Amino acid sequence: MDQSKSSEPMSEKGHAHITIPKRKFTIEFMVGLFAMVGLAATAYLAVGLGGLELTGSDKYPIYAEFDNISGLKYGASVEIAGVPIGEVTAIRLDDPEAVVTLSINKSVKIKDDDIASIRTKGIIGDRYVKISRGASDVYIEEGGRMTETESVIDIEDIIGKIVHSLTGEKDEEPKAVE
Repeated sequence: MDQSKSSEPMSEKGHAHITIPKRKFTIEFMVGLFAMVGLAATAYLAVGLGGLELTGSDKYPIYAEFDNISGLKYGASVEIAGVPIGEVTAIRLDDPEAVVTLSINKSVKIKDDDIASIRTKGIIGDRYVKISRGASDVYIEEGGRMTETESVIDIEDIIGKIVHSLTGEKDEEPKAVE
């Protein structure tokens, strides 16, 4: 082979040098990067929808005891003056009462004379915990208990009592003696 006709440059010893082209961002690299971003976004959404907290929580638990929590469910809202401040994170029976764990935003402090009551959104809506403010300057600590609570007003019980009292009055009417 003649050195003058060769397209590859020759070294001093007569060996050919191979030049490597500079690397560029290829379509394959861009597709791989897009796939990685897509997987990261999917993982983030899955963790968020699952309710898993990877960072420190910005909420603290307090407990409230009720005689009746009919219709209250896990995840129900906790509100003060109509503003959501937390949610119900657990419900357990501590015979004879139901103990509800309320997860409250750390920016909101609950006072020891605040009243927790179970209310209904709308006429037949979901149940939620309403907290009415008291006048005390003493706050409930993390993991503390609310002592002032009002249980669910059960419309069925009220209607049953009214019907029973109306039928009871008819039975008590004096009978004419002949």
